[in-house]
Amino acid sequence: MFITEISEDSWSGIFSIQEEAYTSVPPEELHVLKSKWIASPETCFTFQSENQEIQGYLLAHAWSSNEPPKLFEELPKDSFGTILFLHDLAVSNNARGVGVGKQLAMKLLNCAQTKQFQKVLLVAVQNSDGFWSSLGFSEIVNVQICKSYGCNAKLMYCDIQE
Repeated sequence: MFITEISEDSWSGIFSIQEEAYTSVPPEELHVLKSKWIASPETCFTFQSENQEIQGYLLAHAWSSNEPPKLFEELPKDSFGTILFLHDLAVSNNARGVGVGKQLAMKLLNCAQTKQFQKVLLVAVQNSDGFWSSLGFSEIVNVQICKSYGCNAKLMYCDIQE
């Protein structure tokens, strides 16, 4: 199994995993997901099995605010900033419990450090805040989160140390 950057051929697998992984939030349209990749292909990854089946994916992009972008909207083409926003991490039901999510998250944290981002920001959905806390993320309170992220969504961050 290995982590690789997303390619044009990855999208059917990514879209299938998104549909199966999110039960409390509807899936985003393909052009919305791709806008994150187009803006920052070097911070978007898939986790593939030995037979090249996609087991998980991660989409992240530069951002300039502690207020997260809204779901279901394409990323503005001029997005920039010192924050790396982790838009989405999802794992296939077939690959749960074997560390795929953790490996993708660690790859992103290493990438954030290499690219000299100040922090990684994300919105924890579907009660995933415990997973993110275990990787060093902390909750940011009193920040507006768009209702499109669903009930109990929590804004979280991880400072990137040099």
